[in-house]
Amino acid sequence: MGKVTVLTAENFTLTTAILNLAFISTAASGSAASNVRVLRVEIGQRGTTMLNMIGGAFSTQTGTTTTGTSTTPATISPLGGAASGLAGNTNPAGGTARTSTNLSVNTTPGYTNHHMFDFANLNGYLWQPTPQQEIIIPPSTLWTVRLIADPTTLAGWTVSVWLDEN
Repeated sequence: MGKVTVLTAENFTLTTAILNLAFISTAASGSAASNVRVLRVEIGQRGTTMLNMIGGAFSTQTGTTTTGTSTTPATISPLGGAASGLAGNTNPAGGTARTSTNLSVNTTPGYTNHHMFDFANLNGYLWQPTPQQEIIIPPSTLWTVRLIADPTTLAGWTVSVWLDEN
């Protein structure tokens, strides 16, 4: 196992029809963070008592114009270790080794879904795969955690994506 990082954002408001919670553009082949293993994904919502069934997906995406919150993954194992090979950027689809959360612009994306799921917003969602279920994002790939349709309440969302950067 390589360095473990977590890409996280909390208590943000989604933009109508743009439901990308976390967005990763892996590094080019041979660089740090070129092969990234997804170890865990957590999604939650706070500040509402309205139950809403939510559809979500883990997807690769074709290149588009994106705008999001620049969020750099924090190194958590080893604590105090070297910085992530991924860097926060407001346009994560505009290059490699970039990450962002809470996209507000995602122009005509083309998605390939490889894991779809449903959950109750009041309970949240936890995906912690067995080794056979782990997703490895290859070099120079755009990958996103997203919702399928607008939830009733756009405010109060939190996402954490745990990564093993080989």
